[in-house]
Amino acid sequence: MISPYELGKLQERASIGDVNAIGELIDFYLSENDVKHAQMEAERLKYISSSAAYRKLGFIYSNGLFGETDFNLAKSYFKKAYELGDEVSGYNLALILIKEGNAAEAVPYLTTGVGNNHIPSIKLLANLYIKGEVLSKDLNIALALLKKVYELGELEVVSSLGKVCYQLKNYDEAFKYFALGAQSKDPDSLYYLGLCYANGLGTRQDFQKARFYYEQGANLNEPRCLYNLSLYYRNGVGVEQNLLMADNLLEQARLHGFKN
Repeated sequence: MISPYELGKLQERASIGDVNAIGELIDFYLSENDVKHAQMEAERLKYISSSAAYRKLGFIYSNGLFGETDFNLAKSYFKKAYELGDEVSGYNLALILIKEGNAAEAVPYLTTGVGNNHIPSIKLLANLYIKGEVLSKDLNIALALLKKVYELGELEVVSSLGKVCYQLKNYDEAFKYFALGAQSKDPDSLYYLGLCYANGLGTRQDFQKARFYYEQGANLNEPRCLYNLSLYYRNGVGVEQNLLMADNLLEQARLHGFKN
């Protein structure tokens, strides 16, 4: 909640073209359902030639803060901000282009983000290469991009790194990344680490350890872990056979989205 004094100071700063103050005022007026004053503040931004002003306008129109969305207008503002060196706006522009089915046009903006170590741009470009739906699938390029994200300090990417290595059949490296992810109880990593132990991929086969990691994932309601653990109890693999437990785990797996 902004006090009358704070509101007055914001209005004072906005009156001399402080983009941050204008942005805060827009957000405040919208929170108060005062669209008229929010629009008036947005009009100020149109006369300020700065990347921050253009980015805020792009955000306004891409999210329909004043009503209907206007992606063409949003793209024009994001492009102006990008041309002034704002890689975040390049990323936002790329998101719209991809949504419109113009991924080829999005790539140069994401590539700029890669060069500037903008993590969301790097991750999005890697994801495009992984999925292969709008760009030709290339797991090696995706792996290089994800490694860059990891080197920039985003440790949460280890699961994605592991899965790409797994698809490339580089099981030793995949195992390493899944083991790192399992340390922070990442459900994907727990499932794949169990899979590695179950099949002896990147490590020696060990059903007891596979069961352990499936149990860790099952505690987080990871459906694949629940399902695989149900099979272990059904068949007495790495655990004493228990058909009731197997049925309960299978039901839980299905409740959490598992389909076989």
